[in-house]
Amino acid sequence: MKSLYSSVPVPKIYQQKPVVSRPSQFRPKGWTDSVASYINEARKLKTLILRNRRLTGEPYTWHVTINFETVQTPAEIKVGWEKVCRNLRDHGIVALWVREPTKSGKVHYHLILRTTITKKALEKVVKAAMPTRQPGQKRAGWHKSIKPVTDDWQLAHYVTKAKIASYVKGRRVDDWYAGKRLLFVTGLPFNKVGVIGDFWAKPKAKMWDDVKAVEKRIGDGLDQPNVRRLAAHVHDLIGRFVPLPAIERSFGAAADSPVIQGWIERLLDGEWSEGEDAGGGY
Repeated sequence: MKSLYSSVPVPKIYQQKPVVSRPSQFRPKGWTDSVASYINEARKLKTLILRNRRLTGEPYTWHVTINFETVQTPAEIKVGWEKVCRNLRDHGIVALWVREPTKSGKVHYHLILRTTITKKALEKVVKAAMPTRQPGQKRAGWHKSIKPVTDDWQLAHYVTKAKIASYVKGRRVDDWYAGKRLLFVTGLPFNKVGVIGDFWAKPKAKMWDDVKAVEKRIGDGLDQPNVRRLAAHVHDLIGRFVPLPAIERSFGAAADSPVIQGWIERLLDGEWSEGEDAGGGY
C-alpha cells in the first residue's frame, strides 16, 4: 500500500457546497444527492441499527473508530478498506461500518460490533487487519479508538449523523450534527455503508418493511377518535415530564387495546363530559 503515501494531489472526495434539497414529489434518497436525502438515509439506517439490536436480543459490544492519516485516491480507499474488512472477517469480527470523509480529504470509519471479544483481543485483531508501517516511515498511517457501547440510541445517531435536536450552550438546535455532516461526491467507486459478517438479524429490506408497518399502525391508531386527546391528557397529567410525541407513539401503537379504549370511555363518561378540553376532540 505504498501509494497511500503519495504526494500527488487527489480530487476532493466530499461536497463543499452540497445541494440542500431537490424539488420532487418523492422522498429524497441517496447519501450523496442532497442534504435532505442524506438525512433520510441516516434516519433509515439509524432506525435499522436500533431495530437490529432488539431483534438479535444481544447488546452491541464495541464502537471502533479508525482514522486514516493520509490522503488516498478513491481507488486506494476502496481497495484498502476491502482488504481490511476481509482481514477482520477472517478474525471472526461481525460489524456494521460507516465511512466518512474529512475536510482534509482523508477518511475514517465507525464500526459497531456484535462480536463478543475482550478489548485486548480486539486491539490485536484490528492491528493485524490494518496496514503495517513501511520501511522508513515513523507511523503506519492510521490510528484507532475502541470504546464499549453503552448507549445504542446515541451511538446510532452519531455514526450515521442522523438529524437530532440538542442543546448548545443552553440554546436548542434542531440539527445537532449539521456542521459535522459531510457528503461524499457522487460517482465514487465505494459505498458509504457496509457490513462485515452476518451483522443484520434479517434482510434490511424486510426489517424496513416491518418498520413501515409499525409506523402505519401508529398513524392509524392516532387517527382513531380521542387517542391523540388521551395522549395530550396524560402528557398534562404527568407534568409534561415525558415528551408528547413519545406518548403519542405509545398510545397510537396500542390504540385498539382494551386499556386505551377503556381509559377513553371512562374519561368521556367523566371528566371530558364535564367540558375538559372542550373543543379538543382531535
